[in-house]
Amino acid sequence: MSRIVEKASSLARTIGNALDKAGSAMEVTRYTERLVPSTRFVTYNGKSPSAPLTFIAPSSTLVGDVTIGKGSSVWYGSVVRGDVNPVSIGSNTHILENCVVHVAKIQGDYPSNIGSNVVIGAGSIIHAATLGSNVTVGDRCQVLDGAIVEDGAVLLPGTIAGPGSVCKSGKVYGGVPAKEIGAVDDSHAAKHVASCNHYGGMAGLHSAECGKDAPTVARDELVRVDKLHRDPKYFQPDYSGEPIKDADDILGMGTPGRIFNNSLRSPELRGKEKE
Repeated sequence: MSRIVEKASSLARTIGNALDKAGSAMEVTRYTERLVPSTRFVTYNGKSPSAPLTFIAPSSTLVGDVTIGKGSSVWYGSVVRGDVNPVSIGSNTHILENCVVHVAKIQGDYPSNIGSNVVIGAGSIIHAATLGSNVTVGDRCQVLDGAIVEDGAVLLPGTIAGPGSVCKSGKVYGGVPAKEIGAVDDSHAAKHVASCNHYGGMAGLHSAECGKDAPTVARDELVRVDKLHRDPKYFQPDYSGEPIKDADDILGMGTPGRIFNNSLRSPELRGKEKE
């Protein structure tokens, strides 16, 4: 039985390949799909995103009329779309992984405005809404069309603030739909400040790593492996990437009394060896 299935599978693959080749031969204009794995900034209707001094992860996307203040970050897999209305995001605001920030036009003419020092948890949706400053939005929250989250409010994970709702300043909200469950205390405030500082620092590190080219990444890996296996009692090379300079070196040729380097390494003496 297994042999019959194997032969039938082989025959099916052969027929499939033949049909694929026949279809390709019949194409008048061949089309090759080129996937772009990283499109961070997309211009729409003549308007381009503006995000100076921010960390925009390689797999995130900003579309159209989007303005983000300095020190903010948009993490991996998130999308900020400002096509039919603008999106404004303040300074030191951090939009974590797989978030969506949208605007609206058909059922309501709403932009999205997000203040400064805001942390939006992973997987959350901000759809045509307004968030004040110093707001904490937990993971997988939804703030929908026309909703307002005032300064300093906290949305617990999974909270849904429905269209047109208002979450008052200094209050904690949770549930579906969002309901006030208490006041923001010192622990909430401390955690919020710590989160802003944490993601601000991490954004700098990720920005530096994401900005490296392939040769630099390959060299970093070699250095990592070398440090891992090199005995600390052995000679330790200079890992800075810059060649070690000898204080007694003359014009890049080496040190007198030692074997000189090749003269081709010294641009100053190239072509002057006979003088």
